[in-house]
Amino acid sequence: MKLKVLPLALLLLAAWLACSDFESARDSTLPWMNPVVLPGELEAMAWVRQNTAPRAVFVNDIFGGEFLMGNSLRESAVGGDWAIIPGVVQRMHDVQYSFYEAETPEQAWETAKKYGAKFVWAPQRQVFPGYEWVSVNQELFDPQYFRLAYSNPDVKIYEVLE
Repeated sequence: MKLKVLPLALLLLAAWLACSDFESARDSTLPWMNPVVLPGELEAMAWVRQNTAPRAVFVNDIFGGEFLMGNSLRESAVGGDWAIIPGVVQRMHDVQYSFYEAETPEQAWETAKKYGAKFVWAPQRQVFPGYEWVSVNQELFDPQYFRLAYSNPDVKIYEVLE
């Protein structure tokens, strides 16, 4: 009798553990299941091609950088053609922690300038600059450092001021 109860007890324990960790698992995987490019970002490409120089550099996350380079031949601080981007690990670190998670607008601006960025791609979705998913902090775009150049409901593009 005891041997018949043990498998049932183990099954119930496994089910309980799985359920108790479900929310954590869902929260950590949800960004990977959401769109990494929104419809409005595709619409913004026409503006990028018409209003920015070829090879202009953007601050962007990895997926946005791939999307930007593939659709406009513009470059990104991270993402895009990794073969032509030097110091990739340092760039991911800086874009993650000194731009998207900057403590001040000035810190974000200095990071953008460090990588020669002329524009910032700021989508209304979570971004993955290299180490973890983060939301774009719109408060970083102080008009002293950044000028809104383009906007639609899914993305804002800021010019990095000199």
